[in-house]
Amino acid sequence: MDSLRKVVELVATHKEVRPEMRTRDAYKLLYQGVYGVGHLMGPGVWDYLLREVESLDVKDQPGEPLMESVSVDGSVVRVNLRPFIEKSYPLIQLMEAMRNSEIMGKPSDFLEYWDAFAELVWSKQLNFNQEEVDTVNKSLNRDAPPPMHHTQQYRDAYHPAYRVVLRREFLKVIGL
Repeated sequence: MDSLRKVVELVATHKEVRPEMRTRDAYKLLYQGVYGVGHLMGPGVWDYLLREVESLDVKDQPGEPLMESVSVDGSVVRVNLRPFIEKSYPLIQLMEAMRNSEIMGKPSDFLEYWDAFAELVWSKQLNFNQEEVDTVNKSLNRDAPPPMHHTQQYRDAYHPAYRVVLRREFLKVIGL
């Protein structure tokens, strides 16, 4: 199945650079690749972005890439705020990229990738906790999968600060 190969490549790439990644973090990665972060777009999104940027230590997480793929086809990316700020890109353009990145994901697409992830964990092709996968599956609303937060371990280790946008929109921001 092509989904298995694509999911293992995406998740393994993220796990390699962030070994504290847990099952819920993989869920969030796959979710963002299908749905983006439309659930965050609303009143106050600009102010929230400004507050987050003001609170960041740009020297935290050295070597953090500017952009990372979060979708199996590479069309959706995380833009890490620390390197974005360090490179002095205009925040207003990132906001514009966010506005232009409405992603209308389908539960069936997410579930295809999530089920592939679960199969890869159960077959030991990905090193994640099987009990955590089972716990997520037991509570998962398969008609409308909800977003999840990063685990505390992930937040403590990596202090994630990013925005999810369409790759093509971000490439406009950086002039490519």
